[in-house]
Amino acid sequence: MTTGGDWDAAWSAALDAMELEADEVERMLRHRDMPERLPAEAPGFTPPPGIGPLPAALEERARRLVQRQLDLSRELSIAIAGNRQQARLVARLHREADQSVPVYLDNRT
Repeated sequence: MTTGGDWDAAWSAALDAMELEADEVERMLRHRDMPERLPAEAPGFTPPPGIGPLPAALEERARRLVQRQLDLSRELSIAIAGNRQQARLVARLHREADQSVPVYLDNRT
């Protein structure tokens, strides 16, 4: 387990990593209509092992970060629902186009 100043530094580094991931999720949400700019793999956070409990001095920062992550989670849910709705609409349009009646024109006159 980390102790003393190393403990605070380890937690600061962990919160920094979490904030960078939140920044990446926000960037992906802003550019969701431009898939060429999105990374091939979604970010993922793994907490460092053995850093112990959160230091009291970092509690407010951690609370803000948790709220930010909850807000991003809601935004992602809304974006996913919107994408599903668009996918259903596109599928329906393709089905309707596939079921159209062929039209033949005889121009031998």
